[in-house]
Amino acid sequence: MGKKLLILRLYKISKFFSSRKDTQMTNKLGPGSVFPKMAVNIVGGDPINLPDDLEGKYNVILFYRGHWWPYCRRQLVGFEKIKDQLEERDIRVFAASVDPEDMAREVAQDVSFTIGYGANEEHRDFMGSWWEERRGLIQPSEFIVNKEGKVVTSSYSSGPIGRIDAADVIKMIDFLEAQK
Repeated sequence: MGKKLLILRLYKISKFFSSRKDTQMTNKLGPGSVFPKMAVNIVGGDPINLPDDLEGKYNVILFYRGHWWPYCRRQLVGFEKIKDQLEERDIRVFAASVDPEDMAREVAQDVSFTIGYGANEEHRDFMGSWWEERRGLIQPSEFIVNKEGKVVTSSYSSGPIGRIDAADVIKMIDFLEAQK
């Protein structure tokens, strides 16, 4: 690729990202924050009340962009691959996106943990997540929450990449438990 073509492509990419209308919320949740109570629809069942209905010693709460984004799917499958290690440590996983139920059901077929759907701007406001106005989607917002409902750690992304890795959750929980 010629230098001029590369510069033109980089310019177009930068114009795209600078023209995006993303809403940043400033009330981010950090370590020690109480995770806000919220209801989320789940595939094939009644809404779940976060964080009260989560039953693990630690709970991973993942809000992801949607079924169509490969990084989201890869992350969720990553948690599924180490589900035995998660269960040994009493870690539960819950994930939700803006997807409608039929699309979320596709995701749920690939994993054994609960999948939510229909995440909206109210959820964004509760968590302090980034929201992409143009497509109406939540940016990755991820939390490890203890059984008391307090945030152990959080991760927010203002774009499509940057998310908690399943193996890192194991390392983090092992470290926390070793400190006790």
